[in-house]
Amino acid sequence: MTGSGGLGPPEPSAVDSATTDPPPSGRPGIHTFSLDGRRAPGLYLVGWLASLLGLATIFVVLLAQPSDLAGAVLLGVGTLLLSTGLAGAAGSQAMERQAAGALGYRGPSPVIVFGAYVALTIFLELIILVPLKALGLQAGTAAEALVGLLIINASAVLMVAVLVVGSGSLSWRELGLPGRPFSRLQLAIVLRDLVEGMIVAVPVLFVTIGLNSLLIRLLGSAPPGPLPVALTPADAAINLVSGILIAPFGEELFYRGFATTAWVRGMGVRAGILRAALLFCVAHVLTLSGSPSEALIAFVARLPVAIALGWIFIRRGSLASSFGLHAMFNAIPLILVGLSVGG
Repeated sequence: MTGSGGLGPPEPSAVDSATTDPPPSGRPGIHTFSLDGRRAPGLYLVGWLASLLGLATIFVVLLAQPSDLAGAVLLGVGTLLLSTGLAGAAGSQAMERQAAGALGYRGPSPVIVFGAYVALTIFLELIILVPLKALGLQAGTAAEALVGLLIINASAVLMVAVLVVGSGSLSWRELGLPGRPFSRLQLAIVLRDLVEGMIVAVPVLFVTIGLNSLLIRLLGSAPPGPLPVALTPADAAINLVSGILIAPFGEELFYRGFATTAWVRGMGVRAGILRAALLFCVAHVLTLSGSPSEALIAFVARLPVAIALGWIFIRRGSLASSFGLHAMFNAIPLILVGLSVGG
C-alpha cells in the first residue's frame, strides 16, 4: 500500500477495532470500571475520575451560564480536567493493547485522543485567545483565525507526540514523516509526493465545488467559510498562511498520520479511510456557527476531499502527499480571493 519511498505504515491487519477491541488476555476493557488486572490501575482511575469531573464542570457551566469571568474560569477548569482524564484513559488503553501483542494497532483509540485534543484546544483558547482579545485582538479577523489555528495545531501535535508516539504506539516514521538521516533520495521522494498531492487537489476541488453548489441549491443556505473574509491585502496574506501552511500541517498529522493509520491497521483500508474522513468532517462542523442545514452542507461537501486525503496518504505512506493535496485544495480559492482583494 505504500509508495516506493517506504515512509508509510505497513500493511493493515483486520483484527483490531479502534474503539471496541476485546480486552487482551482476559483483562477488562476500557469501558469496564475495574482496577483488577490492569497494567496501570492508577492511570485508569485518574482517567475515569478526571473525565467525569470535567464533564460535570462543563455541564454546570452550560446549565448555569455564570458571569463571563466565572464562566471562563469554570470552563477552563472543566476542559483541563476532561483533557487530562481522556489523556489518562488513552494512555491506559495503549498499555492494555500493547500487552495483547496480536492486535494490528496497539495504541489509544483515535476517538478518545480526539476528545482530549478538543478539550485541550478549548482550554488553550481560553488562556491565550481571551487575554489577547482583552489586549486588542479583534474577533472575526484573519489575525484571530491565525492565532486560533496555531492553538489547534499545537494541541494536535502535542496529543500525537505524547499519547501516540510517547506511548510507543506509532513512530513518527509510521505516521508518514521521513526518517533520519534525511538524504537527497528522501528529499526527492518527499517532493514527488508533495507535487502529486497538489495535482490531485485540482479535480477534487472541482468535485467539491459541484457538490457544494448542488447542496446549497437543494437546502437553500450556504455555510460560512472556514476563514474570515479578507477585506485587505494583509488579511488575504494572513489567510494564505493559515490555509496553506498552518491548517494542513496539524490536520494531516492527526487525521491522516494518526487516525487513518490506526484505523486502517485495525479495520482495513476502506473502512479506515472512511472512518478517519468522517472524523475529519465532524471536527470541521464542530467549529461551525450556523443552521443545521449549513452544518449538513459543510459536512457532506468535505467528504470527497477527506476521502481523497486518506487515499493518497495510504497510497504513498507519506504525509507530504496529503499535505500537498490539502494545501493546494485550500490555496486555489484563497489565491483567487486574494487577487480580487488586491485589485
